[in-house]
Amino acid sequence: MRRFDVYVPDDLIDLLEYLDGHQIGVHLIANGSDLINRIRRREVTPKVVVDLSGLSEFNYVRKEGDTIKIGALTTVADLASSPVIDTHHSVFREVAAKFGGPSIRNVATVGGNICAASSSEDLLPVLLVLDANVRLKSKRGERLLRLEEFLRGKRLIDLKPSEILTETMFQELDADSACAFEKIGMRNSLIIAFVSSAVYLKLNSKTGVVDDVRIAFNRVAGRIPGRARHSEEALRGKILTPRLVEETSHVLNKELRPSSDFRVSGEYRSQVASVLFKRALKRCYETLVGRELV
Repeated sequence: MRRFDVYVPDDLIDLLEYLDGHQIGVHLIANGSDLINRIRRREVTPKVVVDLSGLSEFNYVRKEGDTIKIGALTTVADLASSPVIDTHHSVFREVAAKFGGPSIRNVATVGGNICAASSSEDLLPVLLVLDANVRLKSKRGERLLRLEEFLRGKRLIDLKPSEILTETMFQELDADSACAFEKIGMRNSLIIAFVSSAVYLKLNSKTGVVDDVRIAFNRVAGRIPGRARHSEEALRGKILTPRLVEETSHVLNKELRPSSDFRVSGEYRSQVASVLFKRALKRCYETLVGRELV
């Protein structure tokens, strides 16, 4: 590992001042669950690492009106245990249950998971189907972007050198909507997913019509997390039936183009994605209707 300097800001103002004047070779770190490994593999060679771990003001989960806001330095463990994350939002506990082990959950942050922008980040599919936004701050002001726009590619995000991500936010689920997460890998825990998927479903309780649906995977095209929009359109506005679910799975198979790697082939990922999609969608239906989709 090459040597680098470490800067520890006193507060947010100090941090933004530093970033405004130092924009080359600077990398931000919260607790290092991702960056340290990348430095060891020499994927990145920082000149300066800015330690954010002391900025406790960005460790929070709170509800404002009908919006849930999560600070960038909130750990996965803190997110899962927050009283704001009630039964209706238990999808985050589903993610946490398969997110590494306790030692990782206690240090990995929501902001770090987002900014890593890779197919191994479990929170991304869930936040994508929740249509989350991210707040970015710099000395010169702030920007609010949809997460989908913020993620530009594998390890590519729309973050300027002078900016930091401070929080992500999404509209809380109502009584007619549900969200589910599915993941598969070599083991049941401590795994990097072959495939992970999240589904958001808003159902008309009287007619059974799909008012809205969002489907996301850790890989849609290549290694990039994203939404399966053609599959969403195949469901939206129709009465949800087992036949419709099966028809949509065929649309999904044509839409997904996941890449192969040393873990598993792209063809296998496509086949598994179809299974996880149907499983997550049916779980959402069961949550809302109280019975299996038959």
